[in-house]
Amino acid sequence: MKFSRSSLALALAAACLLASAGPAMAATGDKPAAAASAPAAKPAAPVNYGVKLGGFFTEEHKKEARKAFTQRYAKAKDCPPGLERSGKTCAAPVKGRYWAVGQSLQKAVEAHPAPEAVVAKLPPPPNGYEYVSAGGDILLVSKGIHLVVDMIEDVTG
Repeated sequence: MKFSRSSLALALAAACLLASAGPAMAATGDKPAAAASAPAAKPAAPVNYGVKLGGFFTEEHKKEARKAFTQRYAKAKDCPPGLERSGKTCAAPVKGRYWAVGQSLQKAVEAHPAPEAVVAKLPPPPNGYEYVSAGGDILLVSKGIHLVVDMIEDVTG
């Protein structure tokens, strides 16, 4: 088999380029495009937007919220919106709970802004969320669809 001189020169030049490219790429840390697009060995974690369902309020937050509510409305001379005077305490006008963590508030549920005395003891809500009071509970809900992310049950005591 006969090879022309130009074919041999071209093949030799290509071999030299490939041989020198390997160590150069290893030294710079560059990866070939095929390796860069390969999936990572570690599985990707689920997308987390910073608020875990049922995990926003700590026990300390719940304790402080109940304490603040009790101190502010202890004698029930006035009650926050959504609660009414029942003897010497504030109570929900309707018994029962019609919401749950992970579900949207029903349209029939009367949600009011959470009392300032309680909100002052809680961390600021994340962007896109707000504190509301429904019945005797304090809820952290999303502003758009009113999804209940977490709640402090029976803050009235």
